[in-house]
Amino acid sequence: MLSFTQLNEENNKIKELSSVLNYLIENKEMCNKDTTCDLFLKYAEEVTNHLYLEEKEVYRHLLNHNDLKVRNTVNDFFSGSIEIKRVFNEYLGQWCKNKKLRVTKHDEFVADTREMFGLVLNRIDAETNILYPMIKEALGDKIAA
Repeated sequence: MLSFTQLNEENNKIKELSSVLNYLIENKEMCNKDTTCDLFLKYAEEVTNHLYLEEKEVYRHLLNHNDLKVRNTVNDFFSGSIEIKRVFNEYLGQWCKNKKLRVTKHDEFVADTREMFGLVLNRIDAETNILYPMIKEALGDKIAA
């Protein structure tokens, strides 16, 4: 069974990585360093895995829920997940080649990265404040896997 504790721990890890990376990317010389790249790839992996886990273990079980409000909310989050993955993949395609960051335009990279982080962090806030409480109310403390 998937727990809200696990989902929240994943979200906290993503928030922590985004904070560290936000700091590192300010320094132009740090952007193409292996350590920054490794953290960045870890961030991308954490976000991707979290979205996949939610799709597999949360949304597919709740898209047919008896409560229309639950179904609609889950459908909105599922659609948002698809869009975040699309935007995230475009972002990675632009800035990450062969598992290495390739930052040639620092200001543009920082702006794109902040926008991407903002999108993900807004999603985490929505999960925490809207999705998870609604699911808890509908199902209790465990999500059936």
